[in-house]
Amino acid sequence: MTLASLDRPRGGSVSAARSRRRRIALQKWGPAYVLVLPAMVLILAMMVYPLVQTVVFSFSTVQLPLLTPVFAGLKIFAAVAADPDTLPIALRTLGWIAGTVVIRFVLGFVGALLFNARVRGTVWLRVLVIIPWTLPSVVAANLWRWMLQGDIGVVDQTLRAVGLGALATDWLGDPTFALWAVMLTYSWQGFPFVMLLLLAGLQGIGQDQYEAAALDGARWYQTFRHITLPSLRGLIAIALVLEVVSSINSFDTIMIMTGGGPANATLTFGINIYRTGFSLFDFGKASALSVLLFVAALVVFVVHGTLSRRVARAHGEQSL
Repeated sequence: MTLASLDRPRGGSVSAARSRRRRIALQKWGPAYVLVLPAMVLILAMMVYPLVQTVVFSFSTVQLPLLTPVFAGLKIFAAVAADPDTLPIALRTLGWIAGTVVIRFVLGFVGALLFNARVRGTVWLRVLVIIPWTLPSVVAANLWRWMLQGDIGVVDQTLRAVGLGALATDWLGDPTFALWAVMLTYSWQGFPFVMLLLLAGLQGIGQDQYEAAALDGARWYQTFRHITLPSLRGLIAIALVLEVVSSINSFDTIMIMTGGGPANATLTFGINIYRTGFSLFDFGKASALSVLLFVAALVVFVVHGTLSRRVARAHGEQSL
């Protein structure tokens, strides 16, 4: 028998040590898991049951008043695909998501760059800029609906006061401007979140990097491209994903300001699901629309994750 075999732990002792560690971990964390278990079961029930019910309803004709599902196969999805309003609503929803994400991100990025500058008084301005984010969405939507009214709205009254009365219009009653007005309202309320997120990242970048770049003669756009953007790559990805999720789930701002009108100019998937389910009481079609929206969002996230990993891998190989 060699010395190496004597130093090697035997199988029985290894299994005994593992069992002892398991008992210690169970004694340590067992009561905590028992206390958290009711909340975990409740959360899972609140998440899983509605999701399963929505999927079941999407393949069924739901009979009222007991919401009894009668299996219909793919007929509900076929009806959704054959509906001539489905494609315009889908394109309008894509435009809503793209527009709000771009506006929020650009405003947040510009605000973060401005407030990151070492200028006196920016702390108080930062507090003022955050105010829209602190307002409830219902309050913000009603505030802007009043401001954008065509007769007594502050916006049109101001335009008339400065001699630009020809530009005054019913912003929420005109199909040409209604969607843009709601998008700007939604972006005004939400861009401070992006600003704070990116501002935290900017303040975490070491000043020695900028000083070294200045000594090397780098211009501001070169430092922005090679120092600022690479340092914020992770936060930018997180901000974009969160904004896409927020835009997909947006409902209250559109519902309060226009309700999907005028002439369906602001009718997105979320508003259409609400109308179909709670105005027309067609829960099968509303569930099918919800499933399609969920699948589309899932595809976007999968594609985003794949591209992010490829970009990170390519950046890592370049740095090596």
